[in-house]
Amino acid sequence: MEIKFDKKFIKLHNQTSAQLIDVKMIDLSEMNDNDFNELIEYDCKADDGSYYPLDKKGYCTLLIFLGNKNIVFQTIRKKESFMKYNTKKGIVFDIKVNKT
Repeated sequence: MEIKFDKKFIKLHNQTSAQLIDVKMIDLSEMNDNDFNELIEYDCKADDGSYYPLDKKGYCTLLIFLGNKNIVFQTIRKKESFMKYNTKKGIVFDIKVNKT
């Protein structure tokens, strides 16, 4: 299986595969602005200094992975992705970056 990313994100640490550890539904609208900004800095910053746009409105799916270098990272997906990934805990995904 593959997990795809639009950019080369710092959080990935050039890992090439990762095991899905957990899947959570989270409500970003409950976060205060400072915490949300910290989340953006961690989750959305690419190697080129750009940021993936993350909307603070409503629920989304949080995926937690353990990469092949034993570095843990998370990624946020649409709330509709919860059921797709919740049944895949423990599976190793190849990490595919569409752009560098």
